[in-house]
Amino acid sequence: MSTVKTDFGGDRGDLFALMLRTSFLTVITLGIYRFWRLTKLRRWYWSSIRPGGIPLEYTGTPQEKLMGFFVAVIVLALYISLFNLAGLFVAFNMADNDISYMTYAIGAAPLALVPVIFAARYRARRYILSRSTWLGIRFGMDPGAWGYAWRACMYWLLAILSLGLLWPLMTFQMERYLTDRSYYGTAKFRQHGNPFMLYPLAIPFYVLGAAIVGVLVLIAGETDEATIGWYIILIVVLSVLLVLSGFYFRIASLRAMAGLKELGDGMEFGIEPRTGKLLRIHIFGNLISGFLISFVSPVILGLVVGFLYLIGRVDAGAITNPPPNLAAFLGALTWLTVFILYGVFRQVFVTYPTVRHVAATLELEEPAVLQGIRQRDVDRNREAGGFAEALDVGAAF
Repeated sequence: MSTVKTDFGGDRGDLFALMLRTSFLTVITLGIYRFWRLTKLRRWYWSSIRPGGIPLEYTGTPQEKLMGFFVAVIVLALYISLFNLAGLFVAFNMADNDISYMTYAIGAAPLALVPVIFAARYRARRYILSRSTWLGIRFGMDPGAWGYAWRACMYWLLAILSLGLLWPLMTFQMERYLTDRSYYGTAKFRQHGNPFMLYPLAIPFYVLGAAIVGVLVLIAGETDEATIGWYIILIVVLSVLLVLSGFYFRIASLRAMAGLKELGDGMEFGIEPRTGKLLRIHIFGNLISGFLISFVSPVILGLVVGFLYLIGRVDAGAITNPPPNLAAFLGALTWLTVFILYGVFRQVFVTYPTVRHVAATLELEEPAVLQGIRQRDVDRNREAGGFAEALDVGAAF
């Protein structure tokens, strides 16, 4: 069996320079440049991932993202307005001088966005695939955003009502829906397997969840304050372990399902990201990002204040007791600095090593299948992930 391995060729320093430059331009253009930043970032990552030594290519443009965003904002504004009007109309007719009905109608507005969010994620994924190529062959995806949305709403509701017991079922079914509608050229992806193969991976999550419930039951029947305090500490520890077990399930289920994906007439995949390594990347990456932000931000603020002092714009008294206008300026500067640096440092110390590690574990088995794959038709998909951007649930990077 022949196997093609994947290399990752991106340099962290180049990414840092790209993020710093494009984040600054995003701020000074009041967010308009974000679509150029996103395009440049995807192109950088795509060109760094090289299955068989041949890089991926991203062909999306910032202009189509910008237009898709504007269209999405208009459509969402109309959608929310109509939903609110309909809700208020129903509440008004049911109210009978009871103001609570009006409150419920207004409070229900965010629920109207739930299916839209899921549909937006699907459409963003479809757009990204349609603008991604390898060996000159485009990826693609069938339309199916609203089918994905109602399935996601249903499975999430079942997972919540079952207290997580149906979480593996939801994970598998949603991944199969996405995979079975994806293509590489004329070849179709297929997700094999079944939901039951994921349940053993969720055992730590279930055990810890049951342990937390058990401790809560003990607290309900306990009267000694010292004992209750120890129980609370135990719940905190178990809750942290529960979050870690959820992280483990996500990575382990990714490995399991990736190994059962197939492209065309027999091309298979292997991907082996290590849970411990990814956990360390996220923990230490976020700690490093937070430390650097807390160190660099005061330095930048001090340099700005020092410059203003040198040119005579502020005096020593204004520095120690700044007037309202100076305080507002320094507050805005601090916020912008933290905003820029957070995106830069998190991209460099969390996203970059995560993508590098996952990409380096990707293997393609039976690559001879690629010889029979032909180019697929262009997917116009002019929405360009605009709904995902408007709802701030954007897809990759």
